[in-house]
Amino acid sequence: MQNSTNISTYRRDLRHKILDEAMNMFKQQGIKKVKMDDIAASLSISKRTLYEIYENKEQLLYEGMERDAHLRMAHLDNFALSAANEMEIVIEAIKIHLEDLSRINPLFFTELHKYKSVVTYHERCADENRKRSVEFIRKGVEHGFFLPDMNYEIVTRISDGVMKHVISTKMCERFSPRDIFVNYVCVVIRGICTEKGIESIDNLLRSKG
Repeated sequence: MQNSTNISTYRRDLRHKILDEAMNMFKQQGIKKVKMDDIAASLSISKRTLYEIYENKEQLLYEGMERDAHLRMAHLDNFALSAANEMEIVIEAIKIHLEDLSRINPLFFTELHKYKSVVTYHERCADENRKRSVEFIRKGVEHGFFLPDMNYEIVTRISDGVMKHVISTKMCERFSPRDIFVNYVCVVIRGICTEKGIESIDNLLRSKG
């Protein structure tokens, strides 16, 4: 007889493997093209086993989006512990976002709207991220990197719009993420920076080549 602890560990590990494989397939091929049968076959498990763990593709997608968001936030929180200032954190955040875009099939983003729970989660995250960003920028204002007399609620919404445009126009297929990154920094971020902030950005960009 199998130990219940071993069974639960196996199921937990299998759940992680399914989520990893499904999200990789969604991001590479687009969500619509990937069937539950494809995920099961890729992992050499039965379709029945897959459905015992995940009821449908939307549940898989929701958990995958949630996990990715948590991992990004954990990375930035950890990065912030050793960052010299807010400008380093800003550039790291933009860099990892654009690196993600360069690896993901644009279909992945354009098909997200078909899954209501995922759309609701994404909108909730966007609201939370804007609040977090505004609070972060206020600290940058206190440290002299960002202009004090700006409406940063508007600025963060403009930033969201820029990223949506990058996705919807498949810009990463035409331009390198680095070029998008540099031009995005020049247009949006430099516009809200003080002279001290601009000098910090320029130094960081030079150091990163």
